[in-house]
Amino acid sequence: MSKVRVKYRGHLAVLTGVAEETLEAAHVEGVLRSIRERHGRGAEKAARTMLITLNGENILLLRLYKTALTEGDEVSFFPLCVGG
Repeated sequence: MSKVRVKYRGHLAVLTGVAEETLEAAHVEGVLRSIRERHGRGAEKAARTMLITLNGENILLLRLYKTALTEGDEVSFFPLCVGG
């Protein structure tokens, strides 16, 4: 497992009570699991509805939740914005 920096934006920062923390995980799924363990199911559910990036790249373009993490990576959660 690798230590990664996790950044929260929007409502997720309110649910977790922090804007940033360090977690240990081997994959993005492990980060989501850690969010559930530390901050509850509501925070994990909110995190799964957000845009998730790894070092600035959308995980949809990688391997989604199975995207591997390495020491020092940055995982960020951004609220989705819609409208016109």
